[in-house]
Amino acid sequence: MFRNLGITLLSIVLALAVCEGLLRIFGAGVLPKPDLYEMDPDVGKRMRPGWEGSEFEAPVVINSKGLRSPETPYTKPEGVYRILALGDSWTFGFRMNEPDAYPRQLERILNERAATRGDPRRFEVINAGVIGYSTDQEAAYLRVEGWKYQPDLVLVNYYPVNDTHNKLASYQKRANIRAIHPWLLTLYEAPKRLYLRQFWKGLRRTIKQKLAVARAGGDPNAAARDWTDGYREGDRGWVAVQTALADIGLQARAQHVPILAVLLPDAQNLERYAATYHPRIAPMVEGAVRAAGLDYFDLEPTFAPWQGREDEVRFGNLRHPNAKGYGVIAAAVADEIARRYLGWETPPKALVEMSGIEPPTSALRTQRSPS
Repeated sequence: MFRNLGITLLSIVLALAVCEGLLRIFGAGVLPKPDLYEMDPDVGKRMRPGWEGSEFEAPVVINSKGLRSPETPYTKPEGVYRILALGDSWTFGFRMNEPDAYPRQLERILNERAATRGDPRRFEVINAGVIGYSTDQEAAYLRVEGWKYQPDLVLVNYYPVNDTHNKLASYQKRANIRAIHPWLLTLYEAPKRLYLRQFWKGLRRTIKQKLAVARAGGDPNAAARDWTDGYREGDRGWVAVQTALADIGLQARAQHVPILAVLLPDAQNLERYAATYHPRIAPMVEGAVRAAGLDYFDLEPTFAPWQGREDEVRFGNLRHPNAKGYGVIAAAVADEIARRYLGWETPPKALVEMSGIEPPTSALRTQRSPS
């Protein structure tokens, strides 16, 4: 009996090993790369310095400081106006080539406008976006790393669909396990590095979505998950957001640097977002931002012209923007920065159209969105 049990277990292990190997070979383009990230005691996870590869079929290069951004020294050169952009996958540039990410498009627009006006300053926008980051992680990153770059302005890009997830707490749990013994953490973390785990998470999410659509009579709009449940006073995730924004406000005042919190939209269905979701969450987000002493910029009006035309600014059927959508964000944020902090007048429309809103460097890819 024990012999048969041993053979069965060995067969299962070998089958799983074969599946893992096949997924690493054939699933590399559609599954997240576990080795892109490493644990960090302060922010939970960081991107691995020097990592190069493909993430969801988009080329990704991580610099020596763990950012998807050109190599940038901490010391700011003379004549440079430096902006640090904090955020999650929307800031990182999910599925985009790096030049198409919103921070890089913002940098190009600002430099073009500066040249047009004869402003001698050079603008740098550091992309500190990390896929899956929540607001508490961004506050922690700013505290331990962000200020080293000597920014003149910090952007906190708030994505309301999932930024109430209190992810830093789960990473602190891992830090406690590591404190017991590093080997225990290695054992605990091992499944997270398996492609099989990523495949199962994606499969489970897809099945849930299909079942929801089927229960809604085949209407994907009716089956869409209402993500606003976390926006309740006292909810743990919302308290984490309020605490993180307050922390960022304290840091900003200590550094004497302005912070602009940017409320990103839910691009999956802009009409539903404007009519149903935005009225629920925007007053709470704005209130928390104002209470923290930060500046606030809401992109909902910017995306209003694309209601019913989401395919023009959205990546496939996902919630993330395409290159044009990121360009829309970049141009609007550039206008706000110019008005609030630079003393520039809003540029003529022709200049906006010349500013590289949709560089043709990103192929349209249609893969699953990350958790």
